[in-house]
Amino acid sequence: MFCAIALSVSAQRIIKPKVKTPSSFAIFIDQKSYDKTEAAVNEYKASIEADGLATCLLVDDWKSPEPIKEQIKRLYADKKSPLEGCVFIGDIPIPMIRDAQYLTSAFKMNQTRDWKESSVASDRFYDDFDLTFDFLKQDADIPLYFYYSLRPDSHHQLSSDIYSARIKPVEIEGEDKYVLLERYLRKVVREKKENKGNTLDHLSMGRGHHYNSQDRAAWAGEQMALREQMPQLFRPGNTVKFFDFDTMFPMKRIYLNEVQDESVDVMLFHHHGASDKQYINGYPEAANVDQNIEAVKVYLRSKIPARAKKIGKEEAIKEFAERFNVPANWCEGSFDPALQEKDSINNELMDIHTYDIHPLHPNARFILFDACYNGSFYEKDYLAGSYIFADGKTIATIGGTVNALQDKWPDEFVGLLAAGIRIGQFNRYTGYLESHLIGDPTFRFKDNSHIGFDINNAIVLHRGDVSFWREKLNHALPDVQAMALRQLHEANYQDMPKLLEETYFNSDFFVVRLEALRLLARNYPEQSIPVLKAALNDSYELVRRLASEMVERNASPELIEDLVASVLLRGHEERLRFRYEQGLGSFDTESLLKEMDKQLVGKYIYSDTIVKNFRRNVNREQTRLNEDLTELNDRSAKDKAVISTIGVYRNHPKPQIVETLLKIAADESRSLEVRFSAIHTLGWYDTSYIRADIVKHLQTISTNEASLKSEIERTINRLSGK
Repeated sequence: MFCAIALSVSAQRIIKPKVKTPSSFAIFIDQKSYDKTEAAVNEYKASIEADGLATCLLVDDWKSPEPIKEQIKRLYADKKSPLEGCVFIGDIPIPMIRDAQYLTSAFKMNQTRDWKESSVASDRFYDDFDLTFDFLKQDADIPLYFYYSLRPDSHHQLSSDIYSARIKPVEIEGEDKYVLLERYLRKVVREKKENKGNTLDHLSMGRGHHYNSQDRAAWAGEQMALREQMPQLFRPGNTVKFFDFDTMFPMKRIYLNEVQDESVDVMLFHHHGASDKQYINGYPEAANVDQNIEAVKVYLRSKIPARAKKIGKEEAIKEFAERFNVPANWCEGSFDPALQEKDSINNELMDIHTYDIHPLHPNARFILFDACYNGSFYEKDYLAGSYIFADGKTIATIGGTVNALQDKWPDEFVGLLAAGIRIGQFNRYTGYLESHLIGDPTFRFKDNSHIGFDINNAIVLHRGDVSFWREKLNHALPDVQAMALRQLHEANYQDMPKLLEETYFNSDFFVVRLEALRLLARNYPEQSIPVLKAALNDSYELVRRLASEMVERNASPELIEDLVASVLLRGHEERLRFRYEQGLGSFDTESLLKEMDKQLVGKYIYSDTIVKNFRRNVNREQTRLNEDLTELNDRSAKDKAVISTIGVYRNHPKPQIVETLLKIAADESRSLEVRFSAIHTLGWYDTSYIRADIVKHLQTISTNEASLKSEIERTINRLSGK
């Protein structure tokens, strides 16, 4: 095995596996962490091998990410026992990725800002071999940070070759991080030994305020989908719990009770977040006049003191009293010490903080944080890390290193967890640039789905095996069918578009239809129109919601009829309505309004609220478009404003703006910054029905400017599906 090969670097130590298995695993650890926790690390290695996975341990004072990636690729190339995954323990170099925001779910930050903030900490540098980078610099303040730019000629879609994870201890006052690391590793060893036969028979889910617009239809749809993915959970003797943020106040206490329940196997969280917080509650909704008055007073107390620091106490009270037309004495309580203390306590109760977790005993074996920044392992103290480094039995968590999109599919393949898939493989197939597994990636539950084969071996040993995965398209478990579609896509199955369309129209399963829809719309946008039309009125809410976004980004005029029909049928659904309102601007205003008039003929309408909202939003979007076009064509407009306006069309790639962007891109009298912004934004039209036309026009642009050449190449590669 490659693990036995000694490298020329004298400081590096390699401890090879003690067993032989069809695939292998690697532990990368820095020298000091190993010196401090050697016995625990060796026990952890042995526990992985006891679970049937040969494990190589590599110890070094890692000076940069490149030697690590080189070793990973060498181990992966071993035909006798190829690497399937790895874990980075301790202070391992952190790649900070730039020029790749389109590979995140939502992160859109101006890269002229501080590089620490405007880069994405991502181990896709290590686990996705098709991504290629140019090294930029090492951070002067935090030596673990290494900045890289995604090369224009790189692959521009995520497809990790292996799974990876971080075990980076939190750094908190009064605690030795190496002691925390040792405790965690021993916890993993103990849990694997004592609960080797643990099945996923208890799942809990909780959501926070304002997530997915607090849409009950979205919440109900997810519960029905989970019934498909893990039917055994809904049988007698097993447990499923669904918690909502407004069930009780503060819900924080209930959630912290739940994660400490030793019977909980998986906890799924849907909420907003920060690197050190889970945002659970807002202020409670008022139920009567007195509560409404108190709510106003609480709001005033939260705003007035800060304003008073700028303009003085009396002026601040006067300003807010006049602005909200309330008595001045409602504002005066803002400076009452007793009320300030009361508000502070209530605010503390609304959210879960890292320091709430440190003294607790979280026991949910796996926790998924569908939230912004919860997986920010590059911080000293971070939310996902606080759970695994606390006492208890929590082994693994997944969270993002930057902000996260709300309208995504966090439960994709979650049913395979009950089939025994390793947590690392689960994250490999569901992650974005920012998605990171914190903890042991080899952890798995015992299969209680009875799928008839080893899912982990299948993913590794049957990669590219078309006949194997074609057979699994008829499997009883929907998530196996969905994985089969993904595997066939990655194997470049020649009839993929036809297979995906047939699967969508013939499958009775929510999650299989959604997998087919996503693969089709993302990779074959020109052939996805029939499925997109149908998906707008799918019986699964998440299919409808994600389809509405895909329709916006595709923007073919062929979709107008079905989009308008969907608005009339589903305009009452809160989160879906939000998606409609975001996407109407991608279509011709006159065509939308005419289609609405056409579809209203012969209909009995009691309330025209939905129709009025539609017309208002269509006209509003046209007004915005007109204003943007005026600004972009105004040569006296400041570059900063123009660049800001162009950037809006990354999230909302409207075809109507493309001609103007192409003109700007080719206009040598424009500044490099403005032209670069236009070219960059055109790269976000990667699933647009006119993407091929954009490529043709970009290919005609000739420039000697290196930055523009690179960005044109990057954009063409993106639009070409590279």
